Amino acid sequence: MSAAALLLAVAARLAQPAPPAPLSFTLALEGTASLRVTLAGPEADLATGPFKGTITVNGSAAELPVAGTVTHAGGKWQLPFSVKFADVPEDWADRFRADGFSYRLRSAASPGREWTGTRAWKDVELEGSREAMSDFVALDDVQLTDVSLLSSEARARVSVRNPFSFPLKIASTEYVLFADGHEVGSGQTQGMILHPGQKNVLNMPIDVDHGALLSAAGGTVLSGGDVAVQLKGKLVVRLKGGDVAVPLAMSGHLGDAS
Repeated sequence: MSAAALLLAVAARLAQPAPPAPLSFTLALEGTASLRVTLAGPEADLATGPFKGTITVNGSAAELPVAGTVTHAGGKWQLPFSVKFADVPEDWADRFRADGFSYRLRSAASPGREWTGTRAWKDVELEGSREAMSDFVALDDVQLTDVSLLSSEARARVSVRNPFSFPLKIASTEYVLFADGHEVGSGQTQGMILHPGQKNVLNMPIDVDHGALLSAAGGTVLSGGDVAVQLKGKLVVRLKGGDVAVPLAMSGHLGDAS
């Protein structure tokens, strides 16, 4: 290649517009019914004011409406809007990918504009406290179903809210019961369904280490009193695109079922 041809090739490459920076996503719970989504991009890319359009993910034909007001701050445009969990298409869940997602944001203005790109889940910012998750997953109680001088069995009741309009399948759960900071039991389940738009109560059996329980809270247990406990583990939701592990870390009390 001649020097002139090389210079022309470099000039052509420099003349091409740089690919647009991917939009940033910030998510925050708004109670148990909706999610606040905030999109952001370079300030020069979108003027302030009302915005109406649609968004979809992972190539789905199902779109959700987007309506909000664009503001500018720190060299970025920001567009917050609310998404009701009940409005999320089941096709979005079916297209879930564990590594991340692609998106397409369209403006309804004339002439229409479109933003596309991909984001990794690790780059999505989450706002809010861990306590907010207690509205979706909570330990109702742990009851001793059998206790004697030689053996103990228990059952945990865990409430899990499915806010979507479609059922979710729990592939499995694994969990450990702690009393006074000591492991005193464990258990696992398989194949449960979370019915849509409601709170689901899961009965989770626990194999109790009788000696460990008596060592941690023997006097309280044998006298029939309540013992402060923690249940830790994971709940695995099965989607077509892969499994999603939801960590469990809940506090409650262990008492006698009788």
